[in-house]
Amino acid sequence: MNRNSVHVAIIGVGPRGISVLERMASALNDADKKAGQQDGAPGSRANQNLTIHLIEDSQMGAGNIWRTDQTRTLCMNTLAGAVTLFTEPGSTVTAPVVEGPLQFDWIRLLRGDEDLSGIPEKAIELFHTYPPEPSVAEDFKEELAQSVTQSNPSRALYGAYLRWAFDVALQLLPDWVEVEQHHARAIGIREDGDRDVITLDNSEIISADSTVMAVGWQVPAPNAEEQAIADAIATNPDLVWVKPGNPVDQDTALIPAGEKVLVRGLGMGFFDIMALTTIDRGGIFHEDDTTRSGLRYEPSGNEPHFIITSGRGYPYLPKSDYKSLPPGAKLARLKAVISTINSQNRGIASIDYDTEVWPAVARDAYEAYYENLNRVRPEAITTSFDRLVEVIDSTDVDKLPKALAAHTTDVFDLKAWEYPLAGINESVDKLTARIADGMASDIRHAVAAWDSPLKSALWSISAARKPSSILGAEGRLTFESRRNRFAAVMALGQMVGSGPPLFRTRELLALVDAGLAHFAGARPQLSVQDGQWQLTSPTTGYEPQRSTVLVDAWMHNPDVRRSSDPLALSLEDADRVRPFSDYTVDGTAAPTGSPEVDPATRLLVHPNGNLDPRVHLIGIPTYAQLADTTISPMPGTDPLMLQETDKTAVHVLKQVGLI
Repeated sequence: MNRNSVHVAIIGVGPRGISVLERMASALNDADKKAGQQDGAPGSRANQNLTIHLIEDSQMGAGNIWRTDQTRTLCMNTLAGAVTLFTEPGSTVTAPVVEGPLQFDWIRLLRGDEDLSGIPEKAIELFHTYPPEPSVAEDFKEELAQSVTQSNPSRALYGAYLRWAFDVALQLLPDWVEVEQHHARAIGIREDGDRDVITLDNSEIISADSTVMAVGWQVPAPNAEEQAIADAIATNPDLVWVKPGNPVDQDTALIPAGEKVLVRGLGMGFFDIMALTTIDRGGIFHEDDTTRSGLRYEPSGNEPHFIITSGRGYPYLPKSDYKSLPPGAKLARLKAVISTINSQNRGIASIDYDTEVWPAVARDAYEAYYENLNRVRPEAITTSFDRLVEVIDSTDVDKLPKALAAHTTDVFDLKAWEYPLAGINESVDKLTARIADGMASDIRHAVAAWDSPLKSALWSISAARKPSSILGAEGRLTFESRRNRFAAVMALGQMVGSGPPLFRTRELLALVDAGLAHFAGARPQLSVQDGQWQLTSPTTGYEPQRSTVLVDAWMHNPDVRRSSDPLALSLEDADRVRPFSDYTVDGTAAPTGSPEVDPATRLLVHPNGNLDPRVHLIGIPTYAQLADTTISPMPGTDPLMLQETDKTAVHVLKQVGLI
């Protein structure tokens, strides 16, 4: 393309949108430098005119989830020392690396630490060249002072880090690049010759030569159950439903004080709702060493009484308190399996996760358990650790607990953690007491951390998720095994490895001991009885739990098969998008909820298989096709997110003829 005036649009200016902008800046500066070297003049390209349109209806640079004006009660589920937005030397990127501080290093710099050891010199230089506004250090003064590398920063503080990274990216752009910020929502996109016209909800119109959609969590249209819920509310206007969504957007004002409310979900969404309706309503968790949670809850009278269920019925496990960043998992067998499969250049639907991969994942977890046990309680092994490893490698994984019982007095059963309430049928009160005892044990294991064989085993399962996802990306797993063992590993790994910070589990147990939280079982069934929501579960003998208030404490995955967002619908109506499909063993296509993209460019794929000429899609919506789409970039890991944003930025600039 040889036109002097080029327009590029980035829709969504949260972490991915910022990274795309920064990668574009790096690539353009590199091109300018090379042009200057060739011409024997400064790298300015005066004949070029690029305008980048940034479109964001929430806070520019933080997006919605990380906006800086939200309550400080909500925290990241990632540690301060384990997240960055900058590439590092050795990263798999095309545009030059721009070293910047990871979040905890940024915190150290922001609060003025004298000891800056471990922070790369170029990261320090970047911070001092483009310092944050002084108000940032003042606004977060108390949190900054208390932060350590293993802290869970408030989401607002992470938003401040993102906003700084956004400011840096803007200032890194060459002088000849213009930026227009549009504080609005993109609601439509249509072709107009060799450009696209993007319509915003404030009636603005943007013409773009290339577009990057970094839209994050798009809420799908209601499913059949949700439509039935809406119909029930229409018939029973006293019913209240807090719909699934980002907790900062859910209307917690609908959750009444002092009343029983039914909750579906025991993952991070629930822990956020719990904090918003206790701490943010004046309740106080006091340190108290005499309690099993280590806390005592002082009610404000404004909190609800939770009756909680979920698919498993058991709360996500707390993260271990390692007093540092988490350890790396060995995963020796999984790595060997992956190496073998990758050497065979397998194609679509060629990997049976159930038979080829799962046994290695399970055996790695069992070895992690007994390796730790051999260190902390060797007397529990009645033969030898080497003999245990032989048994682990020679026995069907489903039969391992029984086989291992002959060699140790401490038998680990992985299946018990997949189905923690299997076979239980008891009252809500008894189940609550059972789960509370389990949570007390979970807390002890989290405190033991390095010295907990259980945590070592479960961390191994959690750590297996990323390499498993990368192995199976782009449809390489059979549909059958993706639905079976792969899905089970992802779900179990989420429960045992992506649970709340330890203090949140302590808070929930304190609420249980204060009589303000009860557990109603697994696999809940919802109905309306006598003008109230009713939840029943086989775990509690279908004992009915009723309330006029139902809270769904989770977020839906985006689903292109039932889009509700007008921007997504405009692409669908124009035949510019299709679902990515997995395939069964016999070759039958199984459409997923992800729009298909070209892995090399991130351009959308049309229903006829052609690539879209201009529209790129990155991040969360592509979860079914690509790996690791929801994970923040972790330093030292060559993050897939930063590889993706680099790849997309470079393609956009090549596409419009600027590099």
